[in-house]
Amino acid sequence: MKDNNLIFELRDQIFDLYKTAFSAEDGVEDLRIDGEEGVELLQLVSDLIVRAKALGVDAAIRLHIDEEYTELDDLAPYLDGTYGFSKWRLNLSKVVLSKRLKTDDHDATVLFFFDRSVYQGWLSALNPLKSVNGLFVENESVLIYLAGLDACFGGPRLAVMPIDSREIIGDWWPFAGDLPQEKELREHVHLVPSEPIRLSPQSFELTWGDFGSELAAPFRRLCSVCAAAGFADVIYGQDKIVLKGVRHLEIPLLDQSSEVPDKDSLTLIQKALSWVYEERIDTRKRLLSDRLCLESDNKSCFLYLLMQNLDDSLKQSKDQYRFVILDRKDEYAKELRDLLKDLRQQADLYAEKVRGLISGLLRDTLAAFVFVALSLSSRLGSKAEVLISDAGVLFFKALAVYFVVSALFQATSATRDISLSDRELEEWSDVTREYFSRKEMHNRINRDLRGRRSTFYVYMMLIVLSYVIMAGLSWNMIYIAQSFIDLGGVGSQ
Repeated sequence: MKDNNLIFELRDQIFDLYKTAFSAEDGVEDLRIDGEEGVELLQLVSDLIVRAKALGVDAAIRLHIDEEYTELDDLAPYLDGTYGFSKWRLNLSKVVLSKRLKTDDHDATVLFFFDRSVYQGWLSALNPLKSVNGLFVENESVLIYLAGLDACFGGPRLAVMPIDSREIIGDWWPFAGDLPQEKELREHVHLVPSEPIRLSPQSFELTWGDFGSELAAPFRRLCSVCAAAGFADVIYGQDKIVLKGVRHLEIPLLDQSSEVPDKDSLTLIQKALSWVYEERIDTRKRLLSDRLCLESDNKSCFLYLLMQNLDDSLKQSKDQYRFVILDRKDEYAKELRDLLKDLRQQADLYAEKVRGLISGLLRDTLAAFVFVALSLSSRLGSKAEVLISDAGVLFFKALAVYFVVSALFQATSATRDISLSDRELEEWSDVTREYFSRKEMHNRINRDLRGRRSTFYVYMMLIVLSYVIMAGLSWNMIYIAQSFIDLGGVGSQ
């Protein structure tokens, strides 16, 4: 933003001219000041334009003397009496002034109201659910200087200051508000509008200063309407919203006869909305909707319903929420116990498969030794060359094939069984879960079974490797036997 002292000086010059001019009319977008002959006020106009040039906002000001557009450089003959004149008019565009006072997009939009009735009329006509010429947009700040205001007030994104105030808002403003942002609201409020709707309660949130005053009433109305919309389940517009509580409630958000909430009522509405969107939004919102639907008589608007019943409804909702959370904790613990039971069964299955692989290896190894011993014991005493005979070669090659087939069947069947069990555990856990997220469930299963799974695959690889070694020895038995014969270990017989 431009230098605050220069802004204050420009504002004061405009206000002084506005009060002393022959006639003046303030508006929402423009300010008109009229004067008659006499150079004193025209000199004030000249000083004002000089100040505007110093600020770089002179494009917002247009001066006409006797209905002829006059620039600053052409004022000297009128001021020294060379040219006479009968009247002049100064037009100031507030829209252009606000834009030129900004130095970047993050600066607050500055508005000046020299007539409080214009300010009140403008705000009274605003619908907070609609766009307002780029004002009161989420994450955008608005700073208003208002004539007749005794004490400042505002919120995270709004500040209203007296027109003659030279107080500079420090680095603490703007700041993050407690009310939910529009993106979060749109996730839980269904919009069925005839024209675009925006939900930005933070733009109107009031938290500091004297926001209980009369001049703060228009903003209390805007803030309460926008915050109240956050409790709805469906919004058709300001004339109709829907609450889905214990009964289906259709009610206008606001009507013409609605009174404006006072400071305490607005604070309660804001606190309630913050509570609802703090955590477990659907649960909290449903609990509060249930209470409000029970209290509604279908005759008043929703804002009036909140003003009359929100205090008790919020207390009851908070009490019920504690019981709901306790019940859910019990159900959560039950679901966790069921999951741990399934994990235990799955872990036992891995252990069983590992033990099965080991016992299978030992059984086959023992059976092979026994079979070889029984088959060859009668021949070894009379004919040692049986190991390299055709029958012996065929026998050991068949035994090698047996080892390979046995290893293949055991490894594939065990791996397939484990894979199917893992998939079934994932599927059933996903179907039955209510309090675990998919990611949390997946991480817990992987973490608890990681050791078992690693043990299974390590032992399976070692056992398959053992089968391969035995198969290799059996397949090459003729060469091994021949080596022993050559060495004389068997040939002497």
